[in-house]
Amino acid sequence: MIRDWKILNRELVNDFGIVQIYKKQARSPRTGDIRDILSIDTPDWVLVLALTSGKEVVMVRQYRHGTEQTHLELPGGLVAAEDPSPEVAAKRELLEETGFQSSELILIGTCYPQPAVLSNSCFFYLAKDAEKIHEPELDEGEDIEILKVPLKQIPFKIESNEINHGMVLTAFHYYWMKQKRIG
Repeated sequence: MIRDWKILNRELVNDFGIVQIYKKQARSPRTGDIRDILSIDTPDWVLVLALTSGKEVVMVRQYRHGTEQTHLELPGGLVAAEDPSPEVAAKRELLEETGFQSSELILIGTCYPQPAVLSNSCFFYLAKDAEKIHEPELDEGEDIEILKVPLKQIPFKIESNEINHGMVLTAFHYYWMKQKRIG
């Protein structure tokens, strides 16, 4: 049976505001060896799969510094400290990044994006009958193109690797699993 590692020491290596890097000393329950481990603490994330009444998915295309490439994604972002819940963060991110809103947000799944090194969770919401109510209000570091992609085209965009962001793929997985359950 797998047992938790005992954390002997936790030291903040660097604080970048939204990301803190920790060095931990941890004892293996199997071998007793003590190892140095790095982990990254970051706020939880939200992603919004927003569907218009015409069954179009509201998507964003944006440059990502990690891959140094542009990716086709769903709107989303960090759950801010002032957000009372992930749902509030999802509504805010959808409106800020796309100018769309929905009166009905449904939590369709949660996961740990990369538990080997990240501490956070990601919450996935379905926004039904999303409507554009104003222009996006982008942060200084955002440069976003907004697209409405017919839902029926999504599998082809995944298959062709046009949609290749892991959390976006997870959001569509949760959506399709929920659709199978409710018919």
